[in-house]
Amino acid sequence: MGHVPRVAPPLTTVAHSRRVSEGVRIRFRAVELELTGFGEFEGVELLQKLHLFQKLTFDETTRLGSLIQYLDVPEGTVVIEQNALGDALYVIGKGEVIVSRDADGDGRHEKHEEIGRLREGELFGEMSLIDDVLTSARVTTAVPSRLLKMPRAEFEAMLAQDDKLAVKVYRSFIRTMAERLRRTSAQLSRTQAFVR
Repeated sequence: MGHVPRVAPPLTTVAHSRRVSEGVRIRFRAVELELTGFGEFEGVELLQKLHLFQKLTFDETTRLGSLIQYLDVPEGTVVIEQNALGDALYVIGKGEVIVSRDADGDGRHEKHEEIGRLREGELFGEMSLIDDVLTSARVTTAVPSRLLKMPRAEFEAMLAQDDKLAVKVYRSFIRTMAERLRRTSAQLSRTQAFVR
């Protein structure tokens, strides 16, 4: 008597539809990553979560996302040097960076004091996009990190071609700076109250 192959029980319509839809999602995701390159879709998602770009539409965020350069940076790399002319905004896709300043605040000394750390989903260097200002601190990778870099030159070129987008972005910058000023003022008030 020959071997009788086992036959899987027929799928119900619901189960079959579910299995097919899951397969479609998996295949679509693979094609998406192949077409856009690793990290690009995630880069747009990260930008959307940033307070700086929350008022933008998905299309506007995607256009800004097209400017992003993806950098895999080893541990201990100085990404931004203190008192240098910044040229880009950075978002941390993965990893962690150390923010530090030297004792005299001029950036010329080797010994730096850590003043904070930034982690996944946080940004730094944003003022470099809108002003010719020297950086106030050094930023160094604490661990191997993936950084999303938005260069100022490409950023300015895109905004120069789209007044509506430029207005929305600059308003977001103003709101962000105003919020930081409020937090700083509140901290100073608490410090003064404590000293008294």
